[in-house]
Amino acid sequence: MGMSIRNNPRVYAAAGASIIAAAVATRYVAKWRKRRYMRRGEGIRDLGGGQVFIGLDLTDPYASSSRPCDYAILDTDLNCNFGLWDYNVGGASIIPQPALGRSFILAIDGPQGLAGEPDANVRISEKLVNAPGRTPYFLKLEGKPYQGLIQGSVNLFHKLVTSGSRFRLLGLDGVPVSDTTLIEVYPGGAWKILSKGNLPAKRTVSGRYRRAELLTQLGVKFASSDLPTNDQLDATLAAWVAYKFWIGESSIEGTAPEMDELNSIIREGYIVMPTLSSGE
Repeated sequence: MGMSIRNNPRVYAAAGASIIAAAVATRYVAKWRKRRYMRRGEGIRDLGGGQVFIGLDLTDPYASSSRPCDYAILDTDLNCNFGLWDYNVGGASIIPQPALGRSFILAIDGPQGLAGEPDANVRISEKLVNAPGRTPYFLKLEGKPYQGLIQGSVNLFHKLVTSGSRFRLLGLDGVPVSDTTLIEVYPGGAWKILSKGNLPAKRTVSGRYRRAELLTQLGVKFASSDLPTNDQLDATLAAWVAYKFWIGESSIEGTAPEMDELNSIIREGYIVMPTLSSGE
């Protein structure tokens, strides 16, 4: 016999929970749009001249249903624009059109290199920032979480730094902070620093709202009243960490990267984390 809906408390409870969840989501979106100080209908903000900061939220290029990577661009006034980049290991078009011809720092949410010791299954920097991804010395695609993302990321970093002098990775061959144009970031850890506590899950409407609010409180100016996606928010945070690095308000975690010429890969490498000023 099928389940009776009439007078079934479980069904009514489930229906009530769905209605409440939908109402909460609607309230968060409405609140976000009401508090936005940008004019409705704007989709692009003019970026100021000079330095820009690009945050790239990498996706797994080996996934069966791979999707484009979200990026965010900030200028020194923290005006923010979004876009999409189709992953390719050579890094073609990784610098968005609005950033061409400008000084930039590219911050990638993904590991730059593999672990430095043959018996290691995690990099020192990942231990220090408590990253969920574990980058080993030997990389295999099968059977481990994040392995496709890790391989796509370390291959991309290697191609960027060996493609010429445009991409200068922090610490590689002694590249100093002042000359750096490429860094690795970990938005998951940076959110914890900003929130000073727990946040709702990032894929929920309430989680996206809270993260967007944190960024606007820091001065980020979004181009639209639409609530950003969780990937756009991670990309924005990555770009903001690059900005903090540029103004000297960051910590550099881990060991310097070194080139493994035999395997055409980078070993270890720094993760840049933000530090908060007194007013943040």
